[in-house]
Amino acid sequence: MAKIPEIKDTKKLSLDFIAGLIAGGGSFLVVPYRKGKQTVFVFQLRLHFNDRKLVFAVRNSLGLKEPVYEFYHNNRHSALLLVRKRAIIENIIIPAFEGRLSGLKEQQFQRWKERFFEEKKKWRYRYGQRAYLSERFSPPEPHISSSSTISEEESKKSMMGVGEL
Repeated sequence: MAKIPEIKDTKKLSLDFIAGLIAGGGSFLVVPYRKGKQTVFVFQLRLHFNDRKLVFAVRNSLGLKEPVYEFYHNNRHSALLLVRKRAIIENIIIPAFEGRLSGLKEQQFQRWKERFFEEKKKWRYRYGQRAYLSERFSPPEPHISSSSTISEEESKKSMMGVGEL
């Protein structure tokens, strides 16, 4: 897959219009990773390559930074937008389509969203909480506690290069 050069001058699309496109050409996928030990959640929009400007319009309207790829499969030429980052899925994709889809795509979205939040409980790294620190690491303890009663003179004596000549 090759990246398509970025198109910035696109129309601002409404979320309802984008939801209509997703109903036709979108997918909510759960992909096994590392021999089934992990799962990756993927939001995908694939349209014909001639509609690549529309794919960029969706990307720009949602405020995404992910690249759009050129994709060939079974003699079909497509433009493909993939979103795999957990934080973007949780903070942009899920709220954007909540209550906007209908029919079978709504059922698929609801199952995907439920599984996403079930799996989120198991993740070792938490987004939004101190950049990528694991739960098992506790914050470092301070060298000198705030309740210390060391006077200013005593602390100066312990410093190198401070004192009388």
